[in-house]
Order: sequence, then structure tokens, then C-alpha cells
Amino acid sequence: MARFIAIEKATGQVYGDTARFGQAGDVDSPVDAVCLFDRQFRRAPRGFGHVGPASKSASYDVYKIEKSDPDRATANDTDAHTLVHEHGSWVVALVTYNS
Repeated sequence: MARFIAIEKATGQVYGDTARFGQAGDVDSPVDAVCLFDRQFRRAPRGFGHVGPASKSASYDVYKIEKSDPDRATANDTDAHTLVHEHGSWVVALVTYNS
């Protein structure tokens, strides 16, 4: 399974890193990753739409980190940004809405 890191588009803060959740972080898609983060933060279920990388309405940019790259969980936003920069590839920008 791939590893995903979601970064809030407006603030640049890391919303989540699937490696922080052990086996529970083995998800199949960027949307599954953000849903996992939502559950951990006890957010109400939300819907998601895919938008382009330059969209001003995007809530999150989601990056994929291949499992062959470092798989230790990031400890802070700086570590996550470094990992995304060095080993990540942009997958999708997501816009969120309440369902």
C-alpha cells in the first residue's frame, strides 16, 4: 500500500500522514487517507471532490510516498514537508463538503 500525506492548501499545515497510524494507515486512496485523518480528529463525515492543482477552492493537496522510501512516521510538519519534497509525488487536490 502507498503512504499518503495530506497538506492543508490554505495554511500549508500537515493534516495527516498515514504512517502515523500503523496498519490502520494502509489505505487505498487519497480520499481514504483524509477520511482516516477525519476519524482520528473526530470530524463529521464529509464528501470530497477532485480539483486541479491550482484550484483556489481545494482544501488539501495529497501526496503519495512509495513504501520503498522512508516509512517512519513524521514527527512534525517540517519532517512531513521534507519527506514530500524529497520522496513524494502530488496525487490530487481535494475539495471537501459536508455530506
